[in-house]
Amino acid sequence: MTTTRPISTGRPAARAPSVPEDPARQVLVIGAGLGGLAAAIRLRHRGFRVTVLERHPHPGGRCGLWESEGFRFDTGPTLLLMVDYLRALFREVGRPLEDYLELRQLDPNYRVHYADGSTLDVTSRLNALLEGVERIEPGVTPRFLRFLSATAQLYRIGLDGFVDRNIHRRGDFFNLKNAGRLLRARAMERLQRMMRRYFRSEKLRHTFSFQSLYLGLSPFDSPAIYSLLPYTEVAGGLYFPMGGMHAMPRALARLAEELGVRIEYGRDVRALERADGRICAVQLADGSRLPADLVLANADLPYVYETLLREKYPRIDRFDFSCSAFLMYLGVNRRYPDLTHHALVVPRDLRATCDDIFSGRVPGDPAYYVCNPSKTDPSLAPPGCENIYVLVPVPSQLPGREIDWSIEGPRLEAAMLERLERFGLTDLRRHIVTRRTFSPVDFTHDFSATRGEAFGLAHGIDQVGFFRPHNRHPRFENLYFVGQSTHPGCGIPMVLISSRLVVERMAAEQAVRP
Repeated sequence: MTTTRPISTGRPAARAPSVPEDPARQVLVIGAGLGGLAAAIRLRHRGFRVTVLERHPHPGGRCGLWESEGFRFDTGPTLLLMVDYLRALFREVGRPLEDYLELRQLDPNYRVHYADGSTLDVTSRLNALLEGVERIEPGVTPRFLRFLSATAQLYRIGLDGFVDRNIHRRGDFFNLKNAGRLLRARAMERLQRMMRRYFRSEKLRHTFSFQSLYLGLSPFDSPAIYSLLPYTEVAGGLYFPMGGMHAMPRALARLAEELGVRIEYGRDVRALERADGRICAVQLADGSRLPADLVLANADLPYVYETLLREKYPRIDRFDFSCSAFLMYLGVNRRYPDLTHHALVVPRDLRATCDDIFSGRVPGDPAYYVCNPSKTDPSLAPPGCENIYVLVPVPSQLPGREIDWSIEGPRLEAAMLERLERFGLTDLRRHIVTRRTFSPVDFTHDFSATRGEAFGLAHGIDQVGFFRPHNRHPRFENLYFVGQSTHPGCGIPMVLISSRLVVERMAAEQAVRP
């Protein structure tokens, strides 16, 4: 386990914006999630005056915090990878990340548990990983190295051609160069067909394809280009911010305020006023009204359209939404020494489980993920205790097939507690000090998720790049979007990229005048 330089105890003096300030160029950012905060930092650094309006009493959005009985639980994302994009944000404004966050690289990245009781530690230490895959499939090493080479190529194609730049003009997406690169790399073939080319073992096929669930897609319906995800894990590693994932929005909020961003908590935006083809003001729940020059919405894009603009996003009913998740937060008064920081439990028939999820049924034999962050940061639980987070992929609320989670939630919780004890968390129910569950209904209530989805709009090939909702409204040219349902998509690295891309576009279209 490696550690970045120790966190600083002093607060660096605020730097002046990089260009002179124009009083007319003021941005109201709706939402203090990671995307909103990162964009606010970048906008302020470019000379815009920025106010962030957050309805909750703390920053973070989905990257939230729940505290109970001395336990601290991250309520949102728990996987941190591609940390260069986080470092780039701090570097862009001239601040060392280490003054705000202490990141620790995990080893292993995670442990995969198979139905027959065998395991595989997925690690960024290549020799150790090769030893592990050889135990599962003797002779696989040459094919696995070719797999890593192929996925490295797909990683570069994906980022350079489709992710790491603005794609709001057709020519940015549809061109001969992109088409040629995709064809040569076989990026559009089925992911499972690619897996069969490199692995004979079903265990390894599942291990290096399940990551498309991060995007709300079944690994059995995904294109091969999403094999770039396991490559990012192996090549770049997984990290954990000491203090928990919520330490990231706290650090970004601190940096934003040091730069001069105003963050107002408890400010619930209820509507966007329109006049002369622009957004002229935002209306708050308390009846007040704030005039708007530029607006950047970090709230989920379909919600902004339907609730704040009172119009549906064009053809939204034709879009596929990601799957959802049933979350369990368990504070226990004992330790489980064999439990790693991240663990993935693969069911006996992963395909049947995924078919259930994407057909609107709660799986009888679910895949699930267990996170035990107190393994890395003991301060997140009282002495001798551990905090355990469990994520079970479940359907989002498909129209006409909505699940009643007031009934299904307690049933699934009881089944999962029994399953976790069989998995190896001995006498778990007897040791629970505090507990909480979070269902698709809560995703809708707390995060304005249109269908209770956990990962925004799905990332099928017809819903990415130019096909994904763009980061500026087509009619209201002073209304912009950042976050998981606009380009490039969901996940912490993608949201940080989203913040940079939308700020680049705002700076080009709404330039601060010197």
